[in-house]
Amino acid sequence: MNRNLFSILLVIIPVFFSNNVIQAKNTITGTIKDSISGEPLAFAQVSILQVSDTTLINGAITDYEGIFSFQTAGSGIHLLRVNFVGYEDFYKQLYVESGKNDLGIINITPSVTQLGEVEITAAASLFRGEADRRVYNVENMTIAEGGTAIQLLEALPSVQLDEEGSIMVRGSGNILIYINGRPTNLTADDTESILEQYPANDIKSIELITNPSARFDAEGVGGIINLILKEERMHGFNGQVNMSAGTGNKYTGGINMNLRRNRWNLFANYSYQYRELWEKNESFQERDIMDSSPIVDLDYQTENYLQSHLVRIGGEYEFNSNSSARVYSNINARGRDRERTYNISNLSAPLVLDSMYVRLLEEDQSRVNYETGLGYYWNDQNGRSFNTNASISWSSQDRIEYFNQQYFDSNMEEVEEKLQDQFYERPLDSRMMVFEIDYEQILGENVQLESGLKGTLRHDYREQNFGQLNLSTDEYEEVVLSGIPINNSFTRDEDVYAGYLIIRNNNSRLSYLAGLRAEMTYIKTHQEYGLRPGFLDDDHFVPSTDTTTRSNYFNLFPSIFLNYEISENQDIQANYSRRIRRPGVTAMMPFLNAQDFYNLRLGNPYLEPAYTNSYEINYIRSWENYMVTGGVFHRHTYNGITRLFVPFEQGAMVTWVNASTINSTGLELINYFTFNSNFDLTLSGNYFYSLVEGQLEDDPYKNESYSYTLSLLGNMSIPGWFNTQVSANYWGPRVIPQGTIKPVFTMNIGLRRNVLNNQGTVSLNVSDLLNTRRFKLETSSDAIVQKREFYRESRIITLSFTYRFRNYPEQRERRREDSIEGDIEGLF
Repeated sequence: MNRNLFSILLVIIPVFFSNNVIQAKNTITGTIKDSISGEPLAFAQVSILQVSDTTLINGAITDYEGIFSFQTAGSGIHLLRVNFVGYEDFYKQLYVESGKNDLGIINITPSVTQLGEVEITAAASLFRGEADRRVYNVENMTIAEGGTAIQLLEALPSVQLDEEGSIMVRGSGNILIYINGRPTNLTADDTESILEQYPANDIKSIELITNPSARFDAEGVGGIINLILKEERMHGFNGQVNMSAGTGNKYTGGINMNLRRNRWNLFANYSYQYRELWEKNESFQERDIMDSSPIVDLDYQTENYLQSHLVRIGGEYEFNSNSSARVYSNINARGRDRERTYNISNLSAPLVLDSMYVRLLEEDQSRVNYETGLGYYWNDQNGRSFNTNASISWSSQDRIEYFNQQYFDSNMEEVEEKLQDQFYERPLDSRMMVFEIDYEQILGENVQLESGLKGTLRHDYREQNFGQLNLSTDEYEEVVLSGIPINNSFTRDEDVYAGYLIIRNNNSRLSYLAGLRAEMTYIKTHQEYGLRPGFLDDDHFVPSTDTTTRSNYFNLFPSIFLNYEISENQDIQANYSRRIRRPGVTAMMPFLNAQDFYNLRLGNPYLEPAYTNSYEINYIRSWENYMVTGGVFHRHTYNGITRLFVPFEQGAMVTWVNASTINSTGLELINYFTFNSNFDLTLSGNYFYSLVEGQLEDDPYKNESYSYTLSLLGNMSIPGWFNTQVSANYWGPRVIPQGTIKPVFTMNIGLRRNVLNNQGTVSLNVSDLLNTRRFKLETSSDAIVQKREFYRESRIITLSFTYRFRNYPEQRERRREDSIEGDIEGLF
């Protein structure tokens, strides 16, 4: 690691474990017990929170006698929270006095099912707000059971999925995906691949961080989505088995298990998915290109056959109530077989055929992703904590496609000499290492310091080989388009070294969180065949060979979050952060996508990073049965990365350029209604203005529009029968460079019922009930006007079953086992 870089970073990082800080004076103690049996509960989590925004101030884990003790800064009104698996969350508002505060015995109540199954009875069960994020409890999202993480996200307020499978939040893209608080080795370009590999039943909660603080990576203009996976921590041997079947041959199955004895907790999870999905694409182009038909009518139909295996194993050892170590490993293997038929008609006028191509595709793809990591956590219960993690992940893919293309003349007679037999091979390899250290310390009354260092090292390799059969020699030969060989290789190395410093202040009315993050970025790319700068000239392309690019830059990313408590249950918040979007692999690699010569894609290796200043103001007010959150947000992006459509020989091509500015300004309103214990409703809406403008060589472009999204999520329980959940989402018209995307509406419904004495759950859901999820795109330029419609199989009926088992040892057995001192023999 670069020493000069760390010298820069260490300027903003305090010396760890400084002895010159003011320690907290107020001690909070107590005992947590089962309200029914009276038994003390070991390993329950006890936390003190800020009343205004539930920000964590400090906390501890109970010992084997259920006793907790920790210190906190400042006196006044705080919120006490107690969490323990299998029990209802306990909340109590208390006044912390100077000195010792003995809370005595706190009894918490076992949940209704005692098995991790929590019924949805109010909107608050779904949503929890924190200083810099929203946390959604998705364990009981009936409408997504049997699906993937994608179905979960689509049901959340402010989240949409665009026509290419990319996640959008409040109309903005470039979302960073985290898994259990860690970035994945798949790039942002692979968002759909990341989300598809995680079954919805494996996800406990989702954190939506629209304006991340300095603690998080500065990457991700639209914010961060963090998936928290299920990991049981109950004593004894416990687990959950789930399975589902959906229309159109869609099947999932999985098991989650944990064994907790003494100081050890071991967990293992396995899930399997098999899905068959179809998709359709229709495109109509009107062109003004010399020596080409003025109209191209294209459609293709695709059948996908997907299957995946996901294995997660790990263990945690608690040295004492203050420290623990953890190790884990994940393996994901997935494959896809695909069949596609292209019908490409060249027309001299509507309904007048010049020629036609029929192109058949057969694809075989397999990908394996590995990740392993370890971590250590320490907390002295006096306001100081230390956390360090290291992980390494790598991924490889084999992908080959076979094409057979027939040519028909204007009389629909096949011209055999124009028959094309092709293969298209696209292997890839990626690796990522992450090292991070985080430290927190209470500096004095109401003041807390957070700091950390992080290094992220990523390597991506892409290759493609394309061959076409020479009918005369019966051998495969390379293909060159406009002087650019399709065969190519591309390597991208990105190293980001970061450090951050955060000061947090919590008093009775006004609280703030101010941070500064420094990041040093090193990016190097190399391609066998590429394009020189200014590659989109009048002739469109200027090829070059053996090209290397380098881009090194240092940036500071400030952030600040303010919260003012106007009155009890009424707050106003304001925040700001600076973000970066580094060009990804897909946008940079100079590969001509050879699947469809009428709709090509070509990356731009000379892209520069885009920067965004993000502002938000939010108002929160809650009553007994209603809570409303309203806000105004604005994102100003300069040097923004955006897609452009340009004419290319017989068709159109998509490429990426740095636009001048991208602005997104809007309003967000989220309403939570709790009508009674059996009925709640969440209604949210976003209304935003977007502007994209820039220049392609000497041709300026500008596009602006108003758009909006509406979403509804309702839960109703019919006691003794079943629970039902309904979601509906409407995405208004959107602006894109040189065109617009038409509105999209979708509606989902689900039913669930507990069986087998609440140890099992049966659920039935229907996605896209009205079969209206279709994307319609219109783009235009001086040379080409295009209309495109794209839709996938979206109306799916899924039946799911979940069974939970638990073996919770008696307290006297735990005490006997504890005498073993937690050695390895005590495990078995």
